[in-house]
Amino acid sequence: MLKLFSVVGIALIAFPCGYGHAKDLSVDGDKYFENRQWDKAIDEYKESLSKNKNQPEIYFKLGNAYSKKGDLEKAIEAFNKATQLKPDYSEAYQRLSEVSMQIEVPEDELKVRLKEVQKDPNNADAHLRLGLTYYKRNLLDEAKREYETAIGLDPVKAEAYFNLGVLCQDTNTHDKASEMYKKAIEISPGYDKAHFNLGIAYYQTGHLEESISEYKRVIEINPGYADVYVNLGIAYFVKGEYANALEALKKALSLGLNIAEIHYYFGNVYNKMDKTDKAIVEYKLAIEINSKLIAPHYNLGVIYLKKKKTDQAIKEFTKVIILDHDYANAYLNRAKAYELKGDRANAQNDYNSYQHAKAAFARVYKEECLSPYYEGSNPGK
Repeated sequence: MLKLFSVVGIALIAFPCGYGHAKDLSVDGDKYFENRQWDKAIDEYKESLSKNKNQPEIYFKLGNAYSKKGDLEKAIEAFNKATQLKPDYSEAYQRLSEVSMQIEVPEDELKVRLKEVQKDPNNADAHLRLGLTYYKRNLLDEAKREYETAIGLDPVKAEAYFNLGVLCQDTNTHDKASEMYKKAIEISPGYDKAHFNLGIAYYQTGHLEESISEYKRVIEINPGYADVYVNLGIAYFVKGEYANALEALKKALSLGLNIAEIHYYFGNVYNKMDKTDKAIVEYKLAIEINSKLIAPHYNLGVIYLKKKKTDQAIKEFTKVIILDHDYANAYLNRAKAYELKGDRANAQNDYNSYQHAKAAFARVYKEECLSPYYEGSNPGK
């Protein structure tokens, strides 16, 4: 889903839409992935699988990590496993196809691409392919140079502007990314992925109306683009239009995108609407699909704490702490639950842990809004 296209049809996905792109849902593997620490991400995903092998989403993430590392054979193995566990996993099939295409490229791909440019330095497509190769190796400055060279040789090369936009989005230069996507759209008005990413760039710079407008344009171009309904739902949620958010998320589900994060978003919307019983159901569904997600556990704990269901609240906050021992607010809220139970000793221990975690990491956790997905490299994801 997060695709970066080259003119030869090879697509690169840095991180799948909705499978870890939301930072407050990240487990350690996702954090390492976002920081481009492929080996550490792989180790974390493998550790998760050693505890529970029936996790197609983790195999999917593992495949993406292997792909970014350049170990395509293992990436294919992981994607195959994901499809075996989840036969309707369209994203895994797509990545399997894309990586299989990449593996047909000669072993020393960079040398091949460099020779292509040396042979025909005025060939924009050759520079675009070289830029993609640099990008896959995280040589972002070199990739940027090649994309810009391709544009200089062929100013109407929409893919080059799109790829450059993705690179800018990776490095959090969202205004520049918007400029590149707009240029791609100017050249190719039906470029749905460019509209999609432009919607993200608008969202990330606080322009909700423009973001929603771009998502709606994507739907006009490609009504079956499931991911856009998720991002549209997030945008409506942030805007406070909860009925519209539910409608968009339901559409994503109807298109087969039944992932844990969507149920988490549903839970957030229902929570804001004070429909906490429905929120609980959705958070539990999210956890059922992927028990390693932190935010559903945390938000369940908050709801239980408000309902004074202290044992259930303690259980959920404990799960959060197991998944992320630095989650300061989980200690704080568990302390409150212990205090309601009259367990002052455990409450004091958690208050102390909260102060330590807060001082050491100064991390701020939000229950509500998640980062939307974008087509291209994640990195953020």
